[in-house]
Amino acid sequence: MSVTQLKSNLIAAAESESDLLAVLKSDAGLYEKTEACRKLAVVGGKSAVEPLIALLGDEKLSHMARYGLETNPDSSVDKSLVEALGALKGKQLMGVIASLGVRRDANAVEALAGFLKDADSEIVQTAARSLGRIGGLAAIEALKGALEGSTGASRIAICEGLLRCAERAAAKGDNRTAKGVYDSLREVEAPHQVRAGALLGAIHSRKKNGMKVLLEALHGDDFAMAAAAARAAQELQGEDVSKALAEELPKLSADKQVLVAQTLGDRGDKAGLGGLLALARSGDRSARLAAIRAIPQLGDPAAVDALKELTKDSDGVISRSAQRSINALTGVADEDSSDTGSEG
Repeated sequence: MSVTQLKSNLIAAAESESDLLAVLKSDAGLYEKTEACRKLAVVGGKSAVEPLIALLGDEKLSHMARYGLETNPDSSVDKSLVEALGALKGKQLMGVIASLGVRRDANAVEALAGFLKDADSEIVQTAARSLGRIGGLAAIEALKGALEGSTGASRIAICEGLLRCAERAAAKGDNRTAKGVYDSLREVEAPHQVRAGALLGAIHSRKKNGMKVLLEALHGDDFAMAAAAARAAQELQGEDVSKALAEELPKLSADKQVLVAQTLGDRGDKAGLGGLLALARSGDRSARLAAIRAIPQLGDPAAVDALKELTKDSDGVISRSAQRSINALTGVADEDSSDTGSEG
């Protein structure tokens, strides 16, 4: 048996913490030590902390050492990881910052906050995301403080960290804190995905009062935010939501009428039928078509008579779309599927 095979057999047989630590302290190869770290993630305790911490600066073993530490139940892991921050650089440093986020160590917030102004954007991003995973008021204040003056990918990561903090607050039932974070992010200069996420959170964190924010976004100048509000509407429960959207239809521009008509169709709530029928009868052609196509999704046979009237419309596209919606409601096969409803 070769030396390599012997070492492989030894690591395969090593299951106890003491056996695995002996492998780490030996002259075993990379594979054997990697496997030892992997197994210590399952069986490691207090005795494994120091040997694994010692490997954090090792370019080849740092990742697996962190893997072994992240699930270790001993409280000394968190303090040791924080203490290791000052001795590491580059990828090894980012790895430990990430691990502190995985462990959600609230005591690490102050140390991690110090990296939010680092010259290395990747370190800033890693710290911001870890603070987001940890959450809490201290993490929120640190991230808010770093947001001013941030740019590019660092700014996005800081915003993501704040969104995560808000999500954690909401999950714990602290809607007041969540709402405050979401509202602050709605006002900052940030990419669409950040503001959309903040809007969705602001709506959900207000629960029944979220419709006011949703409708404000629908009437705003930013169509992307209107689309985010419509997406939020699909997730809200209750007839009141559909009624409110239906009542808002005549007050909206044609492009937003299309958006809301599609949303009412996706909701499939009969409470939206009156608003869709009213829109289907008059107005911008694209909005009328959106309403007609949404009506069958509500599954209400009461719409058939109104749609029959629309089959007599002078606009051939409208009349054919109305007939297809009747067919969809009554279960009749649509013989004319060639009409795409274009305005040409």
